[in-house]
Amino acid sequence: MVSIFGHSVYHFDVVTVWFCLLAVSQAAYECVDGFYNATCTGQCGHCLNARSCDKLNGYCPSGCTPNFQAPLCQECSGGFYNRTCTGVCGHCVNGELCLQNNGYCVNGCSNHFLFPLCQVCEDGFYGNMCNISCGRCKNGQACDKHNGSCYDGCVANFQQPKCEVCENGFYNANCTGRCGHCQNGQACDRESGNCFNGCSSNFQKPLCQECKDGFYNSNCSSECGKCLNGDICNKTTGHCDKGCQPYFEVPLCQVCKEGYYNSTCTANCGHCKDQTSCDKTNGTCNLGCKTNFRPPFCQDCIDGFYKEDCSSECGKCADGKACNKINGTCENGCSLTFLPPLCQECISGYYGENCNITCSHCNSSAPSCDRHNGYCLFGCEDGRNTTYCEPSQMKHNKKDSSTGAVVGGVVSALIVLVAVGVPGFIYIRRRGGKDNQNKEQSKQHMVHSKLSSKAKKYADFKDDLPNTSTGEYMNHALTEDDGGYYNTAEVNTFIRVEDLQAVISEKSAGENNTFQSEYRRLPTGNTSVCNEGKKQENMAKNRFKTTFPYDHSRVILKETWNDGDNDYINANFIKDFNGQRMYIAAQGPKNNTLIDFWRMVWQENVRFIVMLTNIIENGKNKCTQYWPTQDKPLDVGPCRMHLLKENVYAFHSYRKFTVQNTKSSGKRTVAHFHYTAWPDHGTPEELGLVQFHKAVTKSYQPGALMLVHCSAGVGRTGTFICLDSLLKQGRETERINVFEFVKQMREDRMTMVQTPEQYIFLHKALLFGFQEKDTVIRESDIPTRLQSLLQDSSPLNLRALYKEYKFLQTVKPVFEDEDKEDGMKPENKDKNSNMNVIPVSKYRPYLTSYVKGRNDYINAVCVPSFSSLGALVLTQAPLPETKVDLWTLCVDHDVKAIVILSEDNEDIQWVPKRGCSCISAPYTLTSGDTGSSISAVTQDTLLIQTDGTKQDVDVFHVPFENDNAMLKGVELLLDKGKESDFTSVVISKDGSGPAGIFCALHNALQQLRMDGEVDILTTVRLIQTRRPEVITKMEEYRRCYELLSLSVSEDGIYANM
Repeated sequence: MVSIFGHSVYHFDVVTVWFCLLAVSQAAYECVDGFYNATCTGQCGHCLNARSCDKLNGYCPSGCTPNFQAPLCQECSGGFYNRTCTGVCGHCVNGELCLQNNGYCVNGCSNHFLFPLCQVCEDGFYGNMCNISCGRCKNGQACDKHNGSCYDGCVANFQQPKCEVCENGFYNANCTGRCGHCQNGQACDRESGNCFNGCSSNFQKPLCQECKDGFYNSNCSSECGKCLNGDICNKTTGHCDKGCQPYFEVPLCQVCKEGYYNSTCTANCGHCKDQTSCDKTNGTCNLGCKTNFRPPFCQDCIDGFYKEDCSSECGKCADGKACNKINGTCENGCSLTFLPPLCQECISGYYGENCNITCSHCNSSAPSCDRHNGYCLFGCEDGRNTTYCEPSQMKHNKKDSSTGAVVGGVVSALIVLVAVGVPGFIYIRRRGGKDNQNKEQSKQHMVHSKLSSKAKKYADFKDDLPNTSTGEYMNHALTEDDGGYYNTAEVNTFIRVEDLQAVISEKSAGENNTFQSEYRRLPTGNTSVCNEGKKQENMAKNRFKTTFPYDHSRVILKETWNDGDNDYINANFIKDFNGQRMYIAAQGPKNNTLIDFWRMVWQENVRFIVMLTNIIENGKNKCTQYWPTQDKPLDVGPCRMHLLKENVYAFHSYRKFTVQNTKSSGKRTVAHFHYTAWPDHGTPEELGLVQFHKAVTKSYQPGALMLVHCSAGVGRTGTFICLDSLLKQGRETERINVFEFVKQMREDRMTMVQTPEQYIFLHKALLFGFQEKDTVIRESDIPTRLQSLLQDSSPLNLRALYKEYKFLQTVKPVFEDEDKEDGMKPENKDKNSNMNVIPVSKYRPYLTSYVKGRNDYINAVCVPSFSSLGALVLTQAPLPETKVDLWTLCVDHDVKAIVILSEDNEDIQWVPKRGCSCISAPYTLTSGDTGSSISAVTQDTLLIQTDGTKQDVDVFHVPFENDNAMLKGVELLLDKGKESDFTSVVISKDGSGPAGIFCALHNALQQLRMDGEVDILTTVRLIQTRRPEVITKMEEYRRCYELLSLSVSEDGIYANM
């Protein structure tokens, strides 16, 4: 081995070496084995059987060692790696090749292989392709990645070794369902639980878990009794929950009540001895009858007695026959000389026990004697003076006179009784009538009270905050103002948008002490000159006595429309965060400033008006209406306004109208955004105001002047302007300074953001605003957008749908027990079917009607629809003892529709069946005779009656697992709810789950109808702010999108909506 030209790879003998040194260009040489090319710098690859490669081109003439790539045999063939190419690549994504040095799959693995080599399955999967999910291994352990066996056994009721299917006797995805009573003890289907070969006797197909209608107990061997209205008894206990058919004994309704018998219990028992009951099958009195009743049934009297109690003896009927046993009449006449119809008294002229003695010698003017003793009551003929008018007794003159006197006294007494008694009787009857009248008046008063209490709806569903002021804006900071000018210490704290939530949490500690302290450092009182507003001629134009516009920033009206117009209006220009005049903050117009208001709008070319008060709040006028209504133009000065459009939403109304100035021949269009959900006291819901702001900004033209007003034009107005400007600042610079911006606004108008509560609310509303996601989908984009969302096969944590769901779980509110204290009270706990689903007190509807033994609580929450703040009430299926509360809810809150979300073919026992009635005291419920059924949704009418009031309610039964039924139910409710103030109750088992999905779909499709777009995320979030227990699972959130997709497909229901 020698070195020539710096190389040590040539091998010659000595002679050749020296020869090469003399004539290199003519030398004949070759590389040593294992190297190649002209300079022998190429190292041979892995040739087969370790042979040397071709020394010129490096090819392996006999091929490569296995798994190396010909012809150089230096790189691994596709699918192999490492130095010896013995490593087999794993399952790289999309069939990509792994790195040849280490075998890594750069872009990830296929299916569920473990990164980076992608050769073994991730935990939870097995099989050659890692495409089979592990079964339900015990304690969540992973299965064997080759054969899927669970080493330590299965979760309860799964079958070893793979734990993929249920053991015999169990079914469903979690094997928690126990098979029913399949015929001959066979196992049920492990997925559905169905018994394919039928059920044991009297069990109901297909699950064979409950009895057929009409049977009950654990073996379904007992027949139901006679339940009311033909209802089915409880299949466990046999009880008839709604009561029995008449005269059957509760709860089983199988035997007659005491006093009734036969198969239908319609026959009354007779008069059995000692108040005992008759045999309930045949009606016999086994211990005998009461006196004078005929055995064995004791229903009628024995011969010779009559009346209901058989206490009266019959008279002397003809031929010795018995009298009528009810009224005692002798139907075939009386024995001789007895008086019909009872045959108990003698006919005129006879007396004695058998009426066989003839009266004698009585006065001819009254010839009849007493029918019992024969006395001649009105004297005798021929001057006879004896009682019996017989000659043998004429000697008793004195006694006869005495008797006559007695008789005369008796007759006189009878006359007096008649004279006095009849008016007395009339008086008693009249008094009785008056008492009844008083009772009726009292009853009517109770009805009136109930109707009055019905008017006390749980208005606005808000907190009951103490009313500490006589008006909306007492402006406490200004009432003590002495006209001086003040400066306060400056606070200059910028907050990064990403830190805002943490800052709110920190400043909220200790009853918001930091917020309160910060707010107190803001300038208060008149911090600038406001002489114009205090002038005598302008004082009447101010809505509040201490709220004036600063002179330096006030809006000065230049053009006059009427004689006497001056340049004053209570309004100021407000700068945005960049210092540009972008807003006008104004008080709400008064009757005497209406022209001034429109002078300002026209002069400043205002195209966007934001109104933050209602015309009337808490019984007080807050603003004069200054816009036109449908078909009724409004004329103000030279301006005539026509309404073009009006949409009413849950939290606001949107109006669009034209303004034509006849004086200048100009015509403009104004957009009017009216927030209607700001409570009389306190602050609104953050999400509601942020959604309103979103609606404003969607229509807003950048650079245009925005007019914002409430009543005084400082509190709510300042809050909204701050929200608008700081959201823009935060999105541009990623930081905001709330304190400094409020301070800046107060330099241009006094008391902007009027209360500490508004200041705190502002921070929270900003947080909600920055959390907004771009999840609005226009109608034209829905098919492609939903396809992209629902068919995304990327890893779960990268899917847009999953990210939306996780976001909702992160931001939904967490309420403490004190927020739900009403539902946690001892007297209310048993009214909740699920103690994990308790209504937040400030969002629950209150029951106002008096029902004995009940209070104002029901497990329900009020949820806005897209168009109405109180349109939907979510509640649980009533428990036996809370059924009456549901009907009270319907009456008190004027409910027009009930949606019952149940399982397919579930028997709803608390609503009477079609054409039937039932009583839930004090209410009587009657279902209509006719109804309809479409797409598995049944629709009926229900009449709720009590104390003279009636409430008609539409009832929709919707099987919630049926997609078409859910869509049809929403469609029917949307069509019904087109009228204003339409309140619907949505019922599911515990008031969450299906109820949340139904309401989300309802609101989403209503948004689609009204605005031609849909936002599922915001729709769900708004519901969760009031009932966070809804849509808590990914599959529930996904179903909202799936139902939306179905509704807008070519064959979907929405095409017909």
